[in-house]
Amino acid sequence: MHDKGVYRLLYLNGVKSVRPLLKLSASYMPMTLQLQQLLLHFCLLRVIEKESKQQAVNDLKSIDQLRSFIIYMKKIWSYISTIYKNSKLNVKLFITITLIMVITLVFVLAGLQYAFSLYDEQIYAKSSQVLMMSSNSIEEELKRVEEVSFNIAMDPQIQKNLLELQGDVNGYDFYRIEQDIEEELASYVGSERYIQSIYLYDAGGREFLAGSSSNPIREIDKYLALNEAVKYEGKNHWMERDGYNQYLSSVRLIRSYKNLNFENIGKLLIRVDLDQIISSLPKTRGEIAGNIVMTKGEQVFYSEKEQMNVVSNFPFRAKKEQGYHIENIKGERYFVNYITTDFENWTYWSIIPFNLMFSKVTAAKYSLVLVFMLMFVILISLGFKFLRRITNPIEDLVTTMQDVQRGNFNVAGSLNPSLVYEDEVGILYRNFKTMIERIDELIKENYSKQLLIKETEFKALQAQINPHFLYNTLESVNWLAKSNKQKQISSMVEALGHLLRNSINFNEDIITLEKELEIVNSYLTIQKYRFEDRLDFQMDIPSNVIQCKIPKLTLQPLLENSFIHAVEPSLGSSVIKLTAYQEEDRLCIRIEDDGPGIDPLIIQKVKEGKVKPKGTGIGLNNIDERIRLGFGEQYGLKVENLSGKGTVITVVLPFETRC
Repeated sequence: MHDKGVYRLLYLNGVKSVRPLLKLSASYMPMTLQLQQLLLHFCLLRVIEKESKQQAVNDLKSIDQLRSFIIYMKKIWSYISTIYKNSKLNVKLFITITLIMVITLVFVLAGLQYAFSLYDEQIYAKSSQVLMMSSNSIEEELKRVEEVSFNIAMDPQIQKNLLELQGDVNGYDFYRIEQDIEEELASYVGSERYIQSIYLYDAGGREFLAGSSSNPIREIDKYLALNEAVKYEGKNHWMERDGYNQYLSSVRLIRSYKNLNFENIGKLLIRVDLDQIISSLPKTRGEIAGNIVMTKGEQVFYSEKEQMNVVSNFPFRAKKEQGYHIENIKGERYFVNYITTDFENWTYWSIIPFNLMFSKVTAAKYSLVLVFMLMFVILISLGFKFLRRITNPIEDLVTTMQDVQRGNFNVAGSLNPSLVYEDEVGILYRNFKTMIERIDELIKENYSKQLLIKETEFKALQAQINPHFLYNTLESVNWLAKSNKQKQISSMVEALGHLLRNSINFNEDIITLEKELEIVNSYLTIQKYRFEDRLDFQMDIPSNVIQCKIPKLTLQPLLENSFIHAVEPSLGSSVIKLTAYQEEDRLCIRIEDDGPGIDPLIIQKVKEGKVKPKGTGIGLNNIDERIRLGFGEQYGLKVENLSGKGTVITVVLPFETRC
């Protein structure tokens, strides 16, 4: 370093105490190299020291700013806390529930986002796997076609016919050779179902065709294919043409292996229906099924679906052998998955509309958010309802205290202890009410008692329903029906009145079978008018069992069960049989119908309470329990299915004739 440079560095760093060092140089001669290094080291230390001091100052400033910010935030928190503590209970509850819901929402959304991201990765992986399986299946089919192409080229009969065609062949000989070639080619067409047609050209350019000719190859494609066959010198080559191509062409040059001279004796072109190959692949369902596109480099030579507006605007550039990404094409997002294989260096693409692929996921996200919002509203409503349960009794208690303070002790009756729970507020509520009631009783004991009795009697009278009013109304309807000569209406009203009178009359729990049959006949009168010819009711009751005891309303619910399960579902005539007989010391009453029957497993589940029986009346389980409780466990109901069709319910009672 030059002397002036050292002096300038010392001056800029404020080093004035080093001048005595300079005097050590005799006659201010130029500094030695050692002195220059010493001074430079000293200056660098001063610079580092100054920078350290400046950094320390900056750190102190940052600490002061952080301390000021913390103090400011503490003041804000203290202010908010004071407002919260002084707020009403409903405000506190609203703020608390809101914070809990917001925090929960954040965690739930974060968890859902993570779960959905895992689900997305599974979809991506499955889509890649499906595309790989599809490409493998396509290439396996094309390799079979290549084998067919090789077998045709090496076929001895084909070789022989092509060699004969090189000579002077006319008339019948040419016709014979043509028939032989086409028959041989036809056998190869049938060996693979995806081969659409096979074209064979001899050395003179004459064409022989086997297979479908409904969609012949274009002349330009034929010309290019034959040139490609010459170019690849006997190897199989797949022709890739730009755009959407239903058919893929395999071309090969046929050489003679006679005497191993490998003379070019013909050309072979096989057209493969690529649409049929891909349509026969196992299709995935739902969101991972997309459009398959095949390219070589950036050249598109096949698209499964004619979506040229999508294919033409998409840059088919594979950055690596396999991958996927999201592409925006004409304002619409697409999920693009691709894989490059060693077979002809082709790249397979799967293009799926993003909205279609993730429609279920998006719907699930919005549904969960909506459900959470509904839960938020419900919790807020429940919170305010809970708050009112706490605050309303306190407000009522305060109002009541003010009324009592003015001398009105009757307000204690307005307090309802059933609305208050057994907490501190409830205890205060009940104790205050009890105290006021006791004070009021001492002042107006007799008056309050009489008033309470009268009020209770009045409410009891209001709550009662006089059944005689219903009977009188039915008698009036019956009278009007008879006056208008409506016998059916009159009979039905009389039956309904009798049935209603016996249903409401609870004076007798045990009646005779004769009286029970009167209830049954009233019920049957109504049902016969309803079902008319569809009902065939048969009853066989011996006279010796008429006076036997039976719980009231036993047979009518069982008959109603038969009507519900046998008569109502049937479109034809239904038979219901009611029979009674004595079996030793037991009375057996049998109700039989020709309905579909009852599954014993269902009956067991009904008894266990696992299945709710159909209907709203008295169920089989109820009747069975009444009989067992009244007469013993050996009695009750037995339900069984007939061997042909129908159900039998047997009521087993003790044979007792005294009521």
